[in-house]
Amino acid sequence: MTWEDVGITRRGRRQASCSACLLALLIGVLLPSPLFGKSATSNTACSPGTPVQDFYINPNGDVTNTGRSTEGPVCVQVHYNRLRFNLSVNFQTTYSKGVDLSGVLLTGSAPTAQPGAVTSTDLLTSTILPSLTQLDKSAGTVADGVKNVSGLVSFLDGNIGPGKTFAQGALKDKYKSLVPALKLSQTLQFQSLPTDLISGVCPATPGSPVPGSILATLQSYQSDTTFYTGANKDNVDRALSLANRYKCGSPDETDLTKNIAILKFWDSRLQELGLRTDTTEAELLQLDLTEFFIDSTQLNCNNIFNQSSSTAASITLYDESLTLSGNFNTPSAHQDQNFFSLTCASPFAVSAGIEFSTIPAREFAIIKSAGGANNTSVNKFGLTSDSTIHPLPVALVHVRLWESMDHRFAFHASAGASGNIQGQNSGGSSAEFLMGGSLSFFRTMFLTAGLHIGTESNLAGGFKVGELVPSDISSVQVTKSYTKGVGIAITFTKP
Repeated sequence: MTWEDVGITRRGRRQASCSACLLALLIGVLLPSPLFGKSATSNTACSPGTPVQDFYINPNGDVTNTGRSTEGPVCVQVHYNRLRFNLSVNFQTTYSKGVDLSGVLLTGSAPTAQPGAVTSTDLLTSTILPSLTQLDKSAGTVADGVKNVSGLVSFLDGNIGPGKTFAQGALKDKYKSLVPALKLSQTLQFQSLPTDLISGVCPATPGSPVPGSILATLQSYQSDTTFYTGANKDNVDRALSLANRYKCGSPDETDLTKNIAILKFWDSRLQELGLRTDTTEAELLQLDLTEFFIDSTQLNCNNIFNQSSSTAASITLYDESLTLSGNFNTPSAHQDQNFFSLTCASPFAVSAGIEFSTIPAREFAIIKSAGGANNTSVNKFGLTSDSTIHPLPVALVHVRLWESMDHRFAFHASAGASGNIQGQNSGGSSAEFLMGGSLSFFRTMFLTAGLHIGTESNLAGGFKVGELVPSDISSVQVTKSYTKGVGIAITFTKP
């Protein structure tokens, strides 16, 4: 009897049943994949020069240094362990999760054999025992792989925080040590089978080994007194010891199934970072992983009308490290409400201060002057005040057109009114106007320059300064008219 005769070759096992193919489909479809993490592309969404607010997620899922508030625009960067957490910076973002995998078991094909023939010894020593030994070794490799994944998650927990440099090189080295276990988990799902089955999945209540299974074959060897002697007896005992460890319902078979599912899950999470088991050394060297552990969101202030706004940011986290213990249920959401707030001031501002106008300010009077007969004085039209630049109190309204990211400087369109307070000899007080552009500093001080529309005083009746006053005129008559000039103002907002 040959191994091919009893259908136990690896090739025959793969062809004997479609259940392995079904398993592959089930694992691909049912595996709780991290649908809501970032894709394997850059998530750096902030413009160069945008002020940055950094927040860090600790291993408990809490946001450090919360409660900050700033004026936009701002780049909110949340540093977190991408492997441990699925994260959503919430702006009414919906989050859901994949299907539970806790009920998925491994399937494949199994040998059938008849004891007693000479070739049974070869079958036992050359195929069954080495295959079980390799299965046991592979189970250990997969179990170590789960421990290494857990260690990798803990390593990242300790290396993401304020003042810490992301250990990208160490992460890559640890991933390379994981690759053999990840690859093995990909092949074991097709090649491993509970030793008491020949196909399908374990029943809810395991029973006797299915005829033709590895365990049933070994038990038949054990019951054959002509075969179960000498070296064959030792080999059968060793093989039975291993086969009983990997039959349906046994702790080792349950752990193997669980560990394969765990590694498949975390392999999918690592692939989101571009870490694939077929990645070459050169590709791994060029891969930049830093950006995948930062969630960046730029918040801008786009207020158009005269209103202010406030935006609160919240975080929802799902700790996927629970799967390392085989718990594939949807993890509970951990929320940190209002860890940061953005305020956007109205683009309009009001300021008051002093303006300097280039429209002359004159005050006329009848002045006794030399030049009369017998060394007497005469009355002439004259000036008691003549300023080419004069100050005015001013109130301005500004609309912000552009502002630097740090709010130090801004350009505004501005308009307002000034009060030209004058006596009757200057034509009386009047309202004047300034329109132009402003440069502000820290949204507090405004330097404005523009067109000043104000009043200019002149003598009425066609008289000129320096002319003699007729004897029938006892007071100055002044006319005022609006004209244009240049105005420069320095104003301040209300403290």
